[in-house]
Amino acid sequence: MREDKARGRHLQWLVPVAIVLLVAVVARLFLTRREGDIPEVYPVDGVLDITGMDLSQTVVNVNNSWDFYPNALYTSADFASGGADRLPEGEGETRYGTYRLIIKAQPERYYTLCSYSIDYSTRVFVNGVEAAGFGTVADNAAESVPRIGYMTIPLYSGETGEIEVIYQFSNFVHRDGGFIQPTYLSTPQNMEEFKAGNDLVSLSLSGGLVVLFLYFLLCAALQRRGAFLLLAVCCLMMALRDQNFLVIHALPPDTSWYLAYRLFMAVTALLPGMVLLLLGSMYPTTVKKVPTLLHAAAMVVAAVLMAVLPTFWLVTVCTAAWSCALPYLAYLIWSVARYYLRQRTFQTADALTVGGAAVIISAILLEALYVNNSSAVSHYGIMPGGMLLFDLLIAASISLQARAQEVALAESRSRSELLERMNAMNLDFLHQVAHELKTPLTVISGYAQLTGMQMSTGHISSETPENLKVIRSEAQRLSDMVTKLMEYSYGRTSETQFATVEVGPLLESIRAICTPMCLKNSNRLDISRGACVDIYGSWEMLLQILINLVINANRHTRNGVITIRASDREHREYVVFRVEDTGGGIDPETLPHIFEKGYSGDGGSGLGLAICREAVEAHGGSLKVERTGPDGTVFAFTVLKREAES
Repeated sequence: MREDKARGRHLQWLVPVAIVLLVAVVARLFLTRREGDIPEVYPVDGVLDITGMDLSQTVVNVNNSWDFYPNALYTSADFASGGADRLPEGEGETRYGTYRLIIKAQPERYYTLCSYSIDYSTRVFVNGVEAAGFGTVADNAAESVPRIGYMTIPLYSGETGEIEVIYQFSNFVHRDGGFIQPTYLSTPQNMEEFKAGNDLVSLSLSGGLVVLFLYFLLCAALQRRGAFLLLAVCCLMMALRDQNFLVIHALPPDTSWYLAYRLFMAVTALLPGMVLLLLGSMYPTTVKKVPTLLHAAAMVVAAVLMAVLPTFWLVTVCTAAWSCALPYLAYLIWSVARYYLRQRTFQTADALTVGGAAVIISAILLEALYVNNSSAVSHYGIMPGGMLLFDLLIAASISLQARAQEVALAESRSRSELLERMNAMNLDFLHQVAHELKTPLTVISGYAQLTGMQMSTGHISSETPENLKVIRSEAQRLSDMVTKLMEYSYGRTSETQFATVEVGPLLESIRAICTPMCLKNSNRLDISRGACVDIYGSWEMLLQILINLVINANRHTRNGVITIRASDREHREYVVFRVEDTGGGIDPETLPHIFEKGYSGDGGSGLGLAICREAVEAHGGSLKVERTGPDGTVFAFTVLKREAES
């Protein structure tokens, strides 16, 4: 369940992505005509003849080979009077001029001419009547006012079937300009459909970028990842850049054109650098800080120059900013390639990053080669689609990287938890070792005290050699434990050896070992076994089980009797051992926990009974409290009979 939730969080970015792609694809495939599908028609000597064309079902692109009159602002009256002459261009670039086109069509037909205005001030006349205007056209910089817009010009052929179209322009604010943008001609109905389709594609791409901007901004705020913030900024910059005519130039009339234009050019200049910084941020350990800081400084300088230089120089600054991105791009490619060669690994996230970088770099290069006028780059639509695909690939890569980091963090936490558990196990092991070593030491101490008392009083009896024998036996058992512990520490542990164990000698060993301990509390130790078959198990472990149970019984009994019984008649497969005492019983609140490690209701280590249960279960049996009360407690456990060995 937890993994499903985590997977859902990582894949949430697919929702806006799917919506954006669906809208863009549907708009592109079903609602628009591709530019390559639009036929181009060529005026001849400033005359376009469409009398033989049926424009009711198509849109044509009118080539920009119109009659051109530089350094002159002519009207229809000037051409009618014969006063319109082509003046010499003079020195320097043309800053104002006139374009003229004569369209010969069938009489009394309606058409529509659509295009962007000529950069950067435009007046349009149709048959001598002003049909559109953007800014103020003038022959000097003081009177010229820049403005750009989208033109939709209605045309009517009249009785003669001849339409005169005149473009006047002036440009004193930009290094380039004065060129007729792609101009489309068709019937009014076709043109409206054509415009709606193209606007839908453009707005879908830009709207998708805005949606992604908001989404990545939210991801950056929630996940605190700088890469998402840079990605969000790239989306917003591309959306503004693609829609510069709608977002920037279609502003209220009192909006400063100079401010809007600087904003657009700044976005255009800084976008490649921002993209490269994003790619660099995805490999923080691979890309060094010095080249990144130098590139960032160049972007800051470009932004400052964009704000203070005259608009005439902004294209130069934009070109320089793009040029400054090239060395950093080369360094970035070299750093990432070296990283992959050293790591010799190529994950899915890496493939998505490389794919996204290839897409955006290809889009930038294609646009740079395809367009020689930075003010017109948005007219071609190369970058928006590339940027959208880039955003999706990089978003997927960042999400996969975030997931990998979360997995690594989870593994780190798991390792920490494992270490904590191992430390706890080690501590538990030390407690068990201490408990195991304490038992023979207790026996040795008890017998040593008894023998010492006998020797001090001079009453040495026949029991004294037996006491010394028990001391020697327990000392040997203690030595064997230490040897096994050393073997364990050096990784040379041997598996516990199970074999046939005779019940009689086992119980007699318990009698010899535990009698002195019982006497210290004035308790009597009784052994009751009768005729009992052999069992299958480990002598040492069985001995430890019984010793621990007797020690536990002796701790809770004073001036009483502790009895050990063994019976092979109750079960076909098992021998049942019972350790009974006449103590005060086990408290009801304590009883459910007595086999838990570390739990002690009487100040003990809390390990003895837990060790007993583990040892009994290792023999295939079970240990339980059969009875407890004011008159005593009975522990019972089972061990496989020798004939039941499998």
